[in-house]
Amino acid sequence: MQTLKHLIILGPPGSGKGTQARMIEEEFGFFFFGTGDLLRQEAESGSEIGQKFQAVWDRGKGELISNDLVDDFVVKKVKEIGLSKGIMFDGYPRTIRQAENLEKILKVIPENLIVLNIEVSAGLLIERMETRRVCSKCDKVFFRPEENGIKECNECGGKLIQRQEDSSGVISKRIEVYEQQTKPLVEFYKTHGTLVNINGNPSIDEVSKEISEKLKEILK
Repeated sequence: MQTLKHLIILGPPGSGKGTQARMIEEEFGFFFFGTGDLLRQEAESGSEIGQKFQAVWDRGKGELISNDLVDDFVVKKVKEIGLSKGIMFDGYPRTIRQAENLEKILKVIPENLIVLNIEVSAGLLIERMETRRVCSKCDKVFFRPEENGIKECNECGGKLIQRQEDSSGVISKRIEVYEQQTKPLVEFYKTHGTLVNINGNPSIDEVSKEISEKLKEILK
């Protein structure tokens, strides 16, 4: 029987992690743990922990939510999901401490973690985030929708919005935080898991093809 493997997607803000994660979910059957979406849902629920998440975002400084808050939230959600199938994490872990905690949560050895590291040039990251719009209903991502004559989501008809974290005043801070706190995870996973570097500069479909080919090789 094949050993259950879990997947982590790393990459800076604007690298397309969420978009690629949904395509991987459809092709390979991992349970998609979209941390950002789940945190936003929790904030919208008005729960005690959700209010704490919203308070961080309202400060508008591109800060990460504290390790303790996110760890508690992830533990809660993983228990709800269960470990009967592989889970794919987008947006968690963001720090080495969180990475170490995730191994404990999943009760997994490093060799059974597949880590995709999507690499994108800095200039392209900023351009993508400034022009990115997201469907308020289904979270589908659009780039430069106005220039392409798109006024609403072509999947569900939802309103297209610019996320708070994609506003011009927050973008540079988010990249700075990534470089300082999250990028060291790449070095960490060189020895703690199966690290696979992905060129994230090409089109969505080209990046998806590279990911698919490499995952098929690993999972066969």
